[in-house]
Amino acid sequence: MNPKHIREIQTNEVLRKRLAKYITLHCFRNTDVLEDLHSGEVPISESGDYSDVKVITPDREIPWSDLSRFDNSEMKAMMIDVVNHCDQVLAILFSTPLGDKLIEELERRDLVPNWNDPEWTGETDREPKIAGDPPMKGFPATRKLKRKKPDKVRGHSVGKK
Repeated sequence: MNPKHIREIQTNEVLRKRLAKYITLHCFRNTDVLEDLHSGEVPISESGDYSDVKVITPDREIPWSDLSRFDNSEMKAMMIDVVNHCDQVLAILFSTPLGDKLIEELERRDLVPNWNDPEWTGETDREPKIAGDPPMKGFPATRKLKRKKPDKVRGHSVGKK
């Protein structure tokens, strides 16, 4: 990638958002591990909020809102897959002529036009985590985080607003 394209990413919000969607598509959404996790049956909810859905196991019933959607080994496999894809995209962007062509194409058009554009969450003023730093400084390692209620119904794709 040439210095002009790097400056363009720094200063052109539209280009940066298009690149973010492209990276997400190729590094996260279109990965084998996520597709495997995403495949299968989706429960039907008459209430629409899944409060009427539960999973029955040999020893208990688990309300859908309390259910972990995938286990630690699946999370690890997904993160390994995402990191590998990120490495590939970064190598293409910064180490091959295709990186310059990709930026030029993203300047012309959005390659993922049906997705929402990224929105800033207000959490961008924090310093990036450095390898070796505790993952959640200030939080005890055994703290159990409460699951947030989903804003959207699971199992449905979300398009542009």
